[in-house]
Amino acid sequence: MKKKILYVILILCIVLIFTPVISQAAVTPHFVMVNETLLPFNYSTMPIVLGSDIFVPATVFHGLDVWAVGFEDFARVYSRDNRFVDFHTTPGDARTTNQDGLQLRWPHARSVNNRIYVPLRQVSDFFGLSFQVVEIPDSIISERQMHVVRITSGSSINDPTAVGMNRDGIRRGFEEHFAPPPLPPSRPPIIGDDPPPPPQIEEPVELPPDYSDVTVYLSFFDISAGSVEWILGLFDMPETGSHAAFFVSAEDIFLNPGMVRRISGTGHTLGIWLTEGTFEEYLRASAVLFEAAKVRTVIISASDAAEQARETAQAHNLIFWDSTESIVDYEASLSAITATIPRASGARRNLLFSGNEAAATIFPGVYSYLRENIFTVERITETVEPLGAHTIEN
Repeated sequence: MKKKILYVILILCIVLIFTPVISQAAVTPHFVMVNETLLPFNYSTMPIVLGSDIFVPATVFHGLDVWAVGFEDFARVYSRDNRFVDFHTTPGDARTTNQDGLQLRWPHARSVNNRIYVPLRQVSDFFGLSFQVVEIPDSIISERQMHVVRITSGSSINDPTAVGMNRDGIRRGFEEHFAPPPLPPSRPPIIGDDPPPPPQIEEPVELPPDYSDVTVYLSFFDISAGSVEWILGLFDMPETGSHAAFFVSAEDIFLNPGMVRRISGTGHTLGIWLTEGTFEEYLRASAVLFEAAKVRTVIISASDAAEQARETAQAHNLIFWDSTESIVDYEASLSAITATIPRASGARRNLLFSGNEAAATIFPGVYSYLRENIFTVERITETVEPLGAHTIEN
């Protein structure tokens, strides 16, 4: 009997040792620096340290030409050369795979407070980055031992110099994060009162904004570039659940009939992109579209020939989407692009991306922003009232 009890205890110990307890994982108050840029010292950037492994939020790589998009139990970290790693954190199905579908023997990513943490060493090696854990000197912070996790991509500035350049930001972030909570208002003690309980400090819960009453339409033109296939792959990722509209010209369809069929077959909308704006151009592209994908559409759009296309739509009962204010400027920053999205209840916005290499770079960041802030993302259809024009009744 004693042997059985000892055996059970031994099994329990083994299970406890080798079972990761995600709920006990806590962020470690380390600063994170990308090249020479110090990231804000808060829970969206601080790492998790488990044993000898450092895990960082997947989004900290954005300043290194490595981006991340994630949804609950899934994250993809990718670069502009079409390399990516998918992290699944679902209990019982935690795994890591690369762009070739190969499962990687990496420490599994962690999901803590709806934020996905990925293994720093492995991600850095995969994308050709470097990192160092640098102790902050007492001349900057003397109250306690602090470190900077510095991730670099060929920076010529050494670690002590980079830390020194950011000494004011490091000191300010430390003081703000570890500032004592304000004291509650006091009153004269009353005889017989129990002593008040000590104040409880809770980690702040960061709730994302909710703009679900704002509708954003995603659309693309010029599918001749290879980037469109990569963008379609982003829509195919688990839990995205969104679709877009693709405006194609007759030349696009001739050159990429398979891509057109894939767009239609995966639930996206197809429209006609006009360069001349004439009805004859629409008929020519419409016939080629039906031959390639057995799809008919009455949705048209144009840029340089917008006025001619608008007149064509009015004369022939077509639906015209005005693209003059919708085409995304790739020279602008991500924040400048997202700043054009309205916030007022009931507002709508169309974002039209050219299907070139720049789209593959900027679109995932825009898409991640829309999902994180809970915008309603929809595709253009024949039943949606266009922006900048009115639907012509049949």
